[in-house]
Amino acid sequence: MSGSLKSQAKGCIGAAALVAGIVSFVAPASALDPRLCTQHGDLVNQLGKKYGEAVSASGFDGAGNFVQVFSSKTGSWTIAVSTPGGQTCVISAGNDWQKEESEPPKPEVAS
Repeated sequence: MSGSLKSQAKGCIGAAALVAGIVSFVAPASALDPRLCTQHGDLVNQLGKKYGEAVSASGFDGAGNFVQVFSSKTGSWTIAVSTPGGQTCVISAGNDWQKEESEPPKPEVAS
């Protein structure tokens, strides 16, 4: 490897290490955890008032938790899980929610 290429490689490695160090310092793993837990009614009120979100889908998972998708006309969305014990936690949120308008496939009938 030529001297110029070695110098460039060292520079790239150094820059990558610097970026990794800054990211780990500025955003520790606990700060990246998007979960927020509160009482169900409080969350529903806050999502409605602050973001204009309302429940657009819901169901139970295999562990008996109640899962809800909240969405707004502007495209913001939130997914929350309510445990049987009463705690409701936001597990994800974002923008650009799109409602799918496709119909489920019709079952084939044997003739």
